[in-house]
Amino acid sequence: MKILLLAGGNSSEREVSLATGRAVYDSLKRQQHTVFAIDPLTGKSLISRDGKFLAAPRDDSSRTAVPVKSETRALINAISSPGFRDIDVVFVALHGGTGENGSCQCLLEMAGQRFTGAGMTASAIAMNKAVAKRLFQSVDIPTPDWALYRLADREVDTPLLDEIAARFDCPFIVKPNDSGSTVGLTKVNTIDELKPAIARALDESDDVLVEKYIRGREMTVAVLDGEALPVVEIIPASGLYDYEAKYTKGKCEYVTPAPIDSELAGRLSEAALRAYDVIGAAGLARVDFILDENENFYCLELNTLPGMTELSLSPMAAAAAGIGFDQLVDRIVKSAVKGRQR
Repeated sequence: MKILLLAGGNSSEREVSLATGRAVYDSLKRQQHTVFAIDPLTGKSLISRDGKFLAAPRDDSSRTAVPVKSETRALINAISSPGFRDIDVVFVALHGGTGENGSCQCLLEMAGQRFTGAGMTASAIAMNKAVAKRLFQSVDIPTPDWALYRLADREVDTPLLDEIAARFDCPFIVKPNDSGSTVGLTKVNTIDELKPAIARALDESDDVLVEKYIRGREMTVAVLDGEALPVVEIIPASGLYDYEAKYTKGKCEYVTPAPIDSELAGRLSEAALRAYDVIGAAGLARVDFILDENENFYCLELNTLPGMTELSLSPMAAAAAGIGFDQLVDRIVKSAVKGRQR
């Protein structure tokens, strides 16, 4: 097949997206596909002259160098150019921002392109944590108590701080309502930490979500084309599964299948499938849970474009189910072709 890979982009997760893009590109090439790769931030190719994938270094600062409007224009130019009119499928390896919130998916749908992952509506819903939580609750999936604060004027005043302090006991979580990879997330241990935590979340979004902190075990269930993969337990060294823990070697231990009894694993898998269905996800998605000391679980969020790096959870879960990385990529591609045909 002729495949267009999109990686990079303009979000806080640019570096992770490029790592996913490299892994997916290498896999698609091993499977003898014809692969093009474009960074929507610039509209430029991510493939070197010798056929290698170009990934930016860790100190890459281009994420903030170009406005988002330019990213959208570059993507429109890329997918509408004559050279890509006969693309069989677009593999979306973007994370966060316009790559995951439905904007990219809207453009691809308008262009009539088949693409991997959820469509425009499901992507937008899943990225909006407050909306996703309401949907989880509508199908009896427990989620931690939460409140949404819209701060378009970015004013963090004393009444707001007092309102949050009155509603939530420390510790609690403050995070952007529409960001991924726990970017901008803070565990607030004392009220003195609340204002800086809100400021950090506002760096990513005008909408701030405050959520009850539940001490417990982190669990995640990847869902591949409507099939739940083995449960993975995440054991962060710091006790908090934040951005650093996710993407730094040695900061987390992963156990798959998770050391829980089959009945609990079944309940987690069933809840993940319900979340997948109510959001309207497609292809590969990942549902994150917290398990308290009484083995009550709470759904935190659904990720429509989970990472595919060497530290990513979905490939670990797939491997535990006997699905190798290349086979996983192949199934994601075939799911996109089949799903969009329907």
